[in-house]
Amino acid sequence: MGALSLGLSSLSASALVTQPNGAVMPRDSMNREVQLYTLFADRGEAIDYQADGNTTPSTFSPLCGFTAELVLTQTGARLGVGWYNVDPAAPAPPALADIHEIVPAGAPVGTLVTAADIRSDPAYAGGQIGFALIGSQIHYSEQRWNQVCTGCATPGPWVTAVIYTSVVTPNAFYVAFEDGSVGPNPDDFNNDGDYNDYVYFFSGLTCTGGGEPCETGLPGVCAPGLTQCAADGLTCQGLVPSSQEACDGLDNDCNGTTDEGELCPTDQVCDRGVCVQACGRGEFGCPPEKACNAAGFCVDPACAEVACDAGQVCVGGACRAPCDGVLCPFPAVCRVGVCVDPCSNVTCESGAVCDGGVCKPSCPCTPCPGGSACEEASGLCREPACVDVACPPGQRCDAGACVDACAGAVCPSGQTCAGGACVDDPSTTAGSGAGDSTGVGLDVGAGGGATGPAGSVGAGGSGGAGGGSGGAGGAGADGAGADGGCGCRVAGAQGSLGAPLAAIALVLAGALRRRRRGNTSAKGQEGARDHARAPAVTD
Repeated sequence: MGALSLGLSSLSASALVTQPNGAVMPRDSMNREVQLYTLFADRGEAIDYQADGNTTPSTFSPLCGFTAELVLTQTGARLGVGWYNVDPAAPAPPALADIHEIVPAGAPVGTLVTAADIRSDPAYAGGQIGFALIGSQIHYSEQRWNQVCTGCATPGPWVTAVIYTSVVTPNAFYVAFEDGSVGPNPDDFNNDGDYNDYVYFFSGLTCTGGGEPCETGLPGVCAPGLTQCAADGLTCQGLVPSSQEACDGLDNDCNGTTDEGELCPTDQVCDRGVCVQACGRGEFGCPPEKACNAAGFCVDPACAEVACDAGQVCVGGACRAPCDGVLCPFPAVCRVGVCVDPCSNVTCESGAVCDGGVCKPSCPCTPCPGGSACEEASGLCREPACVDVACPPGQRCDAGACVDACAGAVCPSGQTCAGGACVDDPSTTAGSGAGDSTGVGLDVGAGGGATGPAGSVGAGGSGGAGGGSGGAGGAGADGAGADGGCGCRVAGAQGSLGAPLAAIALVLAGALRRRRRGNTSAKGQEGARDHARAPAVTD
């Protein structure tokens, strides 16, 4: 699957690694040893050994599947490498007893350690870890713990490790150490500075802030991503590449416009992700309170001649964003005027969970952001007081207590919040004609002004062929819909109205068909007149 990325924040300025005495590292020692640039080229890594070298991230969060491999050593010394728990408030560096060996001293190049599951190690404190080269003088990945050069032009700790982010393997880093001794004076860097003495390849790691859902800044399906570590900071790595546009309520080609172009058969238009019969073409027309616009949708007469910019809908003759004023009940989000659960149609691989519409490693295998805690049963990071708190349907956990999920919610026009979800309001949608609200409609209509994602609650919406308010493809959360005849569709078992109202819709649809065949009774005619007087609803 393709990937898109956008830089979000910087962990450090992108600059050459420089020692306190002003020397730029790493250096090409020209001593006939294998250098870093050769190592990276042989491993297929497009890494510049100088420009891409960094002293950050120097601490990491271990993920499930941690591995350590010794990939290069150009020294006669016999040293090992280990990890330690990072304590930002510690007054002194970790002692040798606090460093847990991963690759033992004397291990040959190619030694791969896959059994070092740091997250399950009793010694792991649950936070960040650092790495240390274990010898007569310990060299730390955290520069702050290395020997300080007090006589340097810029006094400070020596750089004894240079870190590179892999461009081939996600969540992987090269940590390159110099193994010689260092002292307090500018000429006490007793190393050749090529950082090829011990080079380890660590995978199954992320930096602070890595692995969290993020927005790439791109439109459409290209928007969601996960933060990943990069040489000069965090990037938001897109999860879904652009593709050819389809009538599905999504911006597939990521150009900022949903369902644009000729996507449906002749005499049909794409309405909220469903191809429906257009008004003004053949026998299909609009109810009296609606007007057919040039695109073939039944709209408010005030919107008949209004052309809105991409991403906007017309309401009462004015263009606005379809989600203006909408506050969906958790966990739903507003997308093009419809409240949808972003994870309702997302299937994640084993070991991953959907969070905000994005598949990410389950929290036992990835760190939780500050202020949250891991709920191992769900694999999600939650408010600490809500971990393992199970609320009944229609409620959500807040500060450890179950509260009405509808509290404070503002649903799209024509909907009301019930049972923790925005559902069609029968008082405004039942028999309201071809309007713009979501739900099940029964009169002849052909769409409205807004589009919404296919498979969402009430998807299809705004009147389609024989649809009235939401008649075209009333797909439920699972995207299912049942044909009701004469161009009508009703919500599936998981639709926004639920089974009782769907059954009523079917009965009314049958009455409508009988009325069209000329068998309408006086009572039916009176009902039709009442229906014609019902106000149209737009969203």
